[in-house]
Amino acid sequence: MRRERGNQRRSHRGGGGRSGRGRSGRGRGDRHSRRHPRQSAESGNQRERIAIESGDLVLIDQFMLANPQFIEKMAAVVDESANVKNDLIQEYGGKVIPVTCGTYRIERDPFAYTIVVHPEGDSPESPEIVKDATETVGEINVDTRCLAMLDRELLDDTSLLERYQQLWFSGQDKACRDLLRDNGGAVRYGFRRDGDELGIFQVPGEDIICLWPKNTEGLTPEAPAAAEQEA
Repeated sequence: MRRERGNQRRSHRGGGGRSGRGRSGRGRGDRHSRRHPRQSAESGNQRERIAIESGDLVLIDQFMLANPQFIEKMAAVVDESANVKNDLIQEYGGKVIPVTCGTYRIERDPFAYTIVVHPEGDSPESPEIVKDATETVGEINVDTRCLAMLDRELLDDTSLLERYQQLWFSGQDKACRDLLRDNGGAVRYGFRRDGDELGIFQVPGEDIICLWPKNTEGLTPEAPAAAEQEA
């Protein structure tokens, strides 16, 4: 039986689908779309957490977790080494970053076009901390505009991925995101509606990961879709 973790699971340090949206312009989604970008981002910043137990943080486009080929290949290497799994994740556009086990928060700034992942309890000032993120980690393409952030250990849970896949292909996007959140993962939007190419950087010697678009030309702050604002 799959082991439910939840966003409150203990770390090693102790510590709805789219079909329900109306088209009249008066629905709940329309009210969310009028929220100020800063207000929308802060709502997500307060809610989203990543629980890391394996020591590996995975950043990957949300669709890849429903990709039949990816699920099949992950199941085939479930007993292989972490390096084999990491290579497979990278083959499907993801990135694996070693970090200290614990709980992490995500600070998304729609005006600075930055996403900062940092240990819970720290309070880095995003505009300042990104200046210290001088170590290049890689890059990631977010084709669906939504980035999944999770513990690599979750990808060993084939039943979890199969459930995510079922929800995804039945159009239950929010249920997919909630499934990740219930198992210690997080989901955040990028900055372009048609997808992003995000560079990934790290503050040397610290568990602080920063992402921002490789090209900010033409970007303007916009309120995220309702999906990011729903708890």
